[in-house]
Amino acid sequence: MKPDKFIVAILLSGIFWSLWACGEGRQAPSTQVGLEEVDPGGQEVVFWHQYRGDREKAIKALIDKFNSSNAHGIKVKGEYIGNYNAIYNKMLVGLQGGYLPQLVLAYNYQAEAYHKAAGVVDLNPYMNSPKWGLGTEERADYNQDFLQQDDIRGIQVALLPSRSMEILYYNQSWLEELGYDGPPQNWDDFARMCRQAAKQPFSASLDAEYSIGFLLNVDASRLAAMVFSRGGDFVNAAGSAYTLNTPEARAALELLRDLQREGAMELLFEEKKSAFGKGQVLFAIHSSSRLPFFIGSVESGAGFAWNVAPLPYAGEQPVQNVYGGSLSVCKSTPAQQLAAWLFIKWFTQPAQQEQWVRGSNYFPVRKSTARALEPSYRTAYGLLEYGKPEPAKIGYESVRGMIEKAMLEAVEGGAIEEVLSRLEAEANKPL
Repeated sequence: MKPDKFIVAILLSGIFWSLWACGEGRQAPSTQVGLEEVDPGGQEVVFWHQYRGDREKAIKALIDKFNSSNAHGIKVKGEYIGNYNAIYNKMLVGLQGGYLPQLVLAYNYQAEAYHKAAGVVDLNPYMNSPKWGLGTEERADYNQDFLQQDDIRGIQVALLPSRSMEILYYNQSWLEELGYDGPPQNWDDFARMCRQAAKQPFSASLDAEYSIGFLLNVDASRLAAMVFSRGGDFVNAAGSAYTLNTPEARAALELLRDLQREGAMELLFEEKKSAFGKGQVLFAIHSSSRLPFFIGSVESGAGFAWNVAPLPYAGEQPVQNVYGGSLSVCKSTPAQQLAAWLFIKWFTQPAQQEQWVRGSNYFPVRKSTARALEPSYRTAYGLLEYGKPEPAKIGYESVRGMIEKAMLEAVEGGAIEEVLSRLEAEANKPL
């Protein structure tokens, strides 16, 4: 996050704490009363999202399909707002008395913030409704771990349409040249392979002058994935405070700093984004939703054998960082709220899930849809059983920015203990 955006995020976070205090004392009308008798007919639902490119085309096609086929004459209007930060900032303005949509895409920690400020509804009454809700078999078809990610202390602040996770992309052909028959299972092996790759370029590389083990895209989710894989966490067991100055976080940053110093790793910039496909980079850690990019990059590049795997890990089994935005229903009228819910329910049905998976490259939330995934997606999908989400804590939006600044400072030579100590203190101030 750039410094100016980071400052804005902190200021807006301050605005939120004021809204939360007001929202806690505000008694909003219950959406459960008379839900079975509510008529959603003819309602308009404005949907704020962050989808662009192929995903925007896919969501528009699905919205058009819903608008032309639903029996209630509900009309959903999708509006691109910007990334998740932009949506969050606009929601905070709306919660001060401005305009709110009827449906909004949000990470679970954002959805919890909106609910605390009396801005979104608990979806449990809708999910459990005899008339409008999910049947027993239908509910069982959802990935239950995914559902739990949006259940905050018994309140369903959102419902997921899809998910993705951090995975390791690796050049199998190059690993074999280096003397290995598979990807690293632990971080020591990962570091050794990176160092070898920097010294021994891939024989099929399109430019052997540049050879490196790993390109790091500085992102809070990357560090979370590395910390989780070592058995650590970003919050304490009670979930009451951030734990960012931990042995696992220090070990992760020390590894990245050392690889950077030795020339076995560099920071990822735009001009290097195709380096993996050219056979110049051995490993990449990125979202599973980037699978099509890697497929295209390799096919148009060096054309080598490659695959995906869990991140290296310290325990007996992997731990994968699983994340993604979910759909929250904003407080409005009972009819609009029900109409928004009906779109969510329809959107997460198998037929729409299959269409959404093809257009978005996200993982489906329905088990029946997952069975039809392409082989490379099925390999990655199989890792979801090891999934662990990032903190569902109010204020995590600004904490992510703090983490990214700390990552950059540490990798570029800052005193890691001092960097993490300061990070943890700053993150916990609002708590």
